[in-house]
Amino acid sequence: MKNLTDQSDRNLILGLTGVLYLVVIVCGLFSELGVRGVLFLPEDIQQTMENIKGNQNLLRVGVSLDMVMVLADIGLAWFFLILFREKFPKLSYLAAFLRLVQAAIIGINLIHLLQIPALFQLFPNPTDPIRVAKQVGYLIESHRLGYLLSGIPFGMSCVILGYMMCKSGWFSRLLGAMVVVAGFSYLIDSFTNILLPTYAPQSEILVLATAVITELSLCIYLIINGIKKN
Repeated sequence: MKNLTDQSDRNLILGLTGVLYLVVIVCGLFSELGVRGVLFLPEDIQQTMENIKGNQNLLRVGVSLDMVMVLADIGLAWFFLILFREKFPKLSYLAAFLRLVQAAIIGINLIHLLQIPALFQLFPNPTDPIRVAKQVGYLIESHRLGYLLSGIPFGMSCVILGYMMCKSGWFSRLLGAMVVVAGFSYLIDSFTNILLPTYAPQSEILVLATAVITELSLCIYLIINGIKKN
């Protein structure tokens, strides 16, 4: 691998990493807010079933965007590995591996959402719609839990990545520290939902207050540095 310490290649990779981060953010937000946030009503599972039944294409678009996000995350794992492998030959691989585990969990977990349209095909005119609605609710909850589990390897990857950023000597130490904090917030949120689900709303606030701001800041930092230094 080429030495990136004194070459403009690093600047290009920073910019490409920022673009991929932007893809992850845009696809993730649209899937969550523009698709699941519109179709899924936790307090009314029967209405949720009707929403999905009448907007199956929207659900499929959301799944497709989630897969684009997964592919972008794989690219991020590769670019961060290139950026930090020279100084951290072991930690960089571990961070990349954990990020790939997260991407794999998210990708496989999407099968739960794709099973919902399949359920409607099997039961086009169900004699017991409440039972079908409960099955839809089960699939949605399974997807939610799978997404939370993906936060564990992702949180660990962020902690390691943030540490490498802080110690690299060329990356923003402030952003590195923020990434470490964000990683711990993901871990806290995931384990809180598993072990203490009654406190899940509080852990979600923690994620919003730290991780979301950090990822947006990191995306902007990467793009600006990639453009400015090139």
